[in-house]
Amino acid sequence: MKLAARAGVAAGIAALAIAVAGCGGDSVRTQMDAALGRLDQALAGLGTALDDGSLRNAQLIRQYAAEVRTAKPDLRDLVAVLAREGTRDGTLYQGMQARLKELRAGLPEPGSPAAAYVDAADEANRLADASRIDEFNNALADPLNVLADLSDGKLPRVDAAPGGASRAANRATDFGAGSQLVGNPNYGHWQTGSSGTSFWVWYGQFALIRDLLGGPRIGYGAWAGGRDYSYYHDYGRRNYTSPSARRAQTQVESTARRKFASEGRTFRSPYARTRQGASNRVARQKFASSGRTAGSAARTTARSTARASTRPASFRGFGSSSRGPRRGK
Repeated sequence: MKLAARAGVAAGIAALAIAVAGCGGDSVRTQMDAALGRLDQALAGLGTALDDGSLRNAQLIRQYAAEVRTAKPDLRDLVAVLAREGTRDGTLYQGMQARLKELRAGLPEPGSPAAAYVDAADEANRLADASRIDEFNNALADPLNVLADLSDGKLPRVDAAPGGASRAANRATDFGAGSQLVGNPNYGHWQTGSSGTSFWVWYGQFALIRDLLGGPRIGYGAWAGGRDYSYYHDYGRRNYTSPSARRAQTQVESTARRKFASEGRTFRSPYARTRQGASNRVARQKFASSGRTAGSAARTTARSTARASTRPASFRGFGSSSRGPRRGK
């Protein structure tokens, strides 16, 4: 299946949120069942694209992993975990499969009114966008750039500014290699203690980032005000966050805001502004889609998906060649 065809599989789902209005519950249920079938196809197509190496950033993850593994054999276990993100076994892809399963299991009972399907339709649209080839390729930039940072600058970041330049532009704190994934619920969660202070806890084997790289625990307040650019936090959060994870993000921010206020401190939301550092390609793509209402976004997703390129460019031209990564400083 060609990439354009795979990318277009999800396009028909986009009209679902609009169709909820003015329709009977049985009609919406029929549309939803059809949409979930198309989502199955879209995720299967994305999995095939990962298998056959059609995603540029997935290819680079494999290449970067091989180079870092050779240069730093003591990090081989961590590198293996990061390398899986470029496959269908990766946390990001498996998380989308889990969300689809949860969405299907949580559908309202047949005969429910149309209004009962609003949240399900919204989640279906988010998954449809997340399963697009170009969008998933963008999301892979974060684990890819963790590998770039582990190379100590020998491998350039992709679709993002170099670390020092990005931190300077954003007045960000250096939380160390792996910080692109902090706050991303696909890789861990914020654990809040009885005092109201939250710290980042990695899931499963991603705890190797903490174990192998060391450093103090990352607190939510410091991270919220000092985080740097990442694709997930600045552009991908809508598509790659489950409903339960969005609720958890809202809760941990509310708790931190109250704690700061009680201590007379000013709290800075991690999402008060979009950080600088995205490549020109990503910035142009996201700027073109900004300012649309939810309804207009749904109506134009089919057209924009068909127009979107499935071949990623990257920061300062890196990754536009088929000859593989170039070393940079």
